[in-house]
Amino acid sequence: MRRTRHRASTIRAQLTRIVLIPSLCFLALWLVVAAVGTVRAVQLMGAVSQARDGSRAYAETANELRAERRLSVVHLGLRERGVADDRLRAALDEQRERTDASLAQAVGTAARTRTAGDDAVERSAAAFEETSASVAALRTDIDERATGRDEALMRYGDVLDDVQDATIALIHATDGGENLTDAVLTQELLGARSDFARADALLAGVIAAGEMSYEETAHFTYLTAAYRDTLEGAGPVMHPTVRTRYEEMLDLDSWSRAERLSRGVVTRPPIAETDAREGDPVDDSASAAWNTDIEVTGIEWDGSSAAAALVLDGLARAQTERTVDLAWSAALLRVSLGVAAAVATLGMGVAAIAVVGRSSRRLTDRLARLREQILDRDEDLPDILERAQRGQRVDVHEELPLLDECGDDEIGQVAEALDSAQVAAVEAAVRQAEIRRGANRAFLGVAFRNQTLVQRQLRLLDEIEYHEQDPEALRRIFRLDHLATRARRYADNLIILGGGQSARRWRHPRPLVDVLRAAIAETEDFERVRLTSAPRALMQGQVVEDVVHLLAELIENATQFSPAGTPVDVSCTPVVDGLMVEVEDRGLGMSEHGYAAAERTLNQPPEFDVMAVPEDPRLGLFVVARLAGRHGVRVWLRPSPYGGTRATTLIPDTLLEPSENTVPDPSPPVPVHGHPGPTPTGPAVPPEQAPTSPVPPPDHGPATPVPYPYRESEDSAPEPDWRPDPAFADRAGAPRGTAPPRPHPEQPSGPQVTHRTPPGGDGEL
Repeated sequence: MRRTRHRASTIRAQLTRIVLIPSLCFLALWLVVAAVGTVRAVQLMGAVSQARDGSRAYAETANELRAERRLSVVHLGLRERGVADDRLRAALDEQRERTDASLAQAVGTAARTRTAGDDAVERSAAAFEETSASVAALRTDIDERATGRDEALMRYGDVLDDVQDATIALIHATDGGENLTDAVLTQELLGARSDFARADALLAGVIAAGEMSYEETAHFTYLTAAYRDTLEGAGPVMHPTVRTRYEEMLDLDSWSRAERLSRGVVTRPPIAETDAREGDPVDDSASAAWNTDIEVTGIEWDGSSAAAALVLDGLARAQTERTVDLAWSAALLRVSLGVAAAVATLGMGVAAIAVVGRSSRRLTDRLARLREQILDRDEDLPDILERAQRGQRVDVHEELPLLDECGDDEIGQVAEALDSAQVAAVEAAVRQAEIRRGANRAFLGVAFRNQTLVQRQLRLLDEIEYHEQDPEALRRIFRLDHLATRARRYADNLIILGGGQSARRWRHPRPLVDVLRAAIAETEDFERVRLTSAPRALMQGQVVEDVVHLLAELIENATQFSPAGTPVDVSCTPVVDGLMVEVEDRGLGMSEHGYAAAERTLNQPPEFDVMAVPEDPRLGLFVVARLAGRHGVRVWLRPSPYGGTRATTLIPDTLLEPSENTVPDPSPPVPVHGHPGPTPTGPAVPPEQAPTSPVPPPDHGPATPVPYPYRESEDSAPEPDWRPDPAFADRAGAPRGTAPPRPHPEQPSGPQVTHRTPPGGDGEL
């Protein structure tokens, strides 16, 4: 039935209209607002944070340099008088260490600020880094008496000026217009602090030297006048919080005392009168000299100036922090404006999206409906395929109705494509399942026919064996009997690959050693196989046939892909979870890829598909995987130290009957073929009466070759038993050419399973 269609705009056109219009509006507004506002605000916040950290580091360095300068000038003044002060020298050395630590931190700060992107900050930081390196040379000149107090004062002042310039550059970098006045005021207060500290160091050196020259007096007068004028001019424009601290500073006793002492130095009499003797001629030039004496002691000035400097430094720092805080507030305001603009832009974008909401709603509804239908179909597909695999009738068109999505646009085309693809895939899966079932039926039919013929052949061979007296003919008949038994296992392989099960089953437990011997006897070259150890245990009867079949496949694979003269060892060891059977050959082994492929097949038995069988089929691996998966047996293939392959089989204890003794049987081993030894003299003893001890381990004697294979009689009693196959009696130690004792025709015999893997490959099953 043709689906009703109607013309609709393409998906591409609808998505373009939905996305493009609001996206362009949002992008344009966002670029304008974010580029002008938010980005600049973020940069300003970074500059403010850098200014806060840098100003603190520079302020600490300036204080340390001022302390070192003062001590150095005092040291030079005392040396001019010929006075040595060891305590002063020790204090100077300690101060130099503190200065070096602070300088290193400040230089690191300068290096970081050079990448700030501000030219003034970069220039001032570079100048400070250059002049800070001259401190070491200045100290050397002071220690070697190569400089005086005036020169030391000047050279220290150069370094401090660069520190102050770097601080001011950082402050001005935060100037966004809101804190311009405070930035200028900060610069003035930092200058006043620098002038006061220089005047303090100058006067301290003068006091230490004991006299003050005219030049020093003039310099001191200039410095004191400079910081007083700066403070008087800055006071009225200070912020109330800073002005309060300024007024408190003026009222302090230490500040007043320092001001009084400094004014006393400046206003002292400039001329010192000299005493003239009576009768000497009057000489005005000789009687007048510059007054170098000052009436200020070191103790007075040190106590007053230190307290005053501390207060003035706190005032300058408070103004600096206020300037930085104003810049931070301005940056936050700009960020807030940027965020507000972004929110407004987002609102406009939402409005634009709302405009196209109606046109997109129908489109999204169709897509959602199509998605729900596809998901519902995905949930139904596994059940449809599973029913097809089980052989149930599946009407594809009834099970997969057409998707209820009309339209001639891309959505309708997608719905049609999904319908066609899923219907074709399910039809192919159904056809494949039918082909597989047909192949399996063919396998099973051929296998059961072959099995019937082989069973009849075995009955006939039993009759011939019973009546034949010629030893040579009897030996050949026994050989033919063995080949027929192996042919029956090939038929069993087809039954297993076809999904069926062998009809032969044991109803009672069987000894483990008999199971292992039966598996070994099923191989063509059984005389090469050595059973080295087997614990005393019983295996549940219903699994004996499959376990013998599984082990026979592994053992025959080992004999097929190993040199004819090498042995194949079979051992069985009890473990925590059951029994571990190991089959080890000395062949070529497999490649890493071969082991990996075999491991995948053994862990996850695949569905046997005759259409997917490779050119070199290894059907034994499929058989082993099927049998192992059926009973929870685990099989590993690993490289052997002898160069071949070690096949390890873990038989779970759920397949075993409880056993109280697992000690190896101390009975002597059966001799190796070709040497005389005991031969059976009558029919086999039923397992319930015969000892079930395993063959002794290798260290107790030679490994035990398997003397007789075992076979299940079709005419057996309800509970079959094991019996030796006379076909191999001569290989177990009987002289060649002599007929071994024949079993009674009615005597039951045990199951025998084997399969020879086709040659080729690298040793895989």
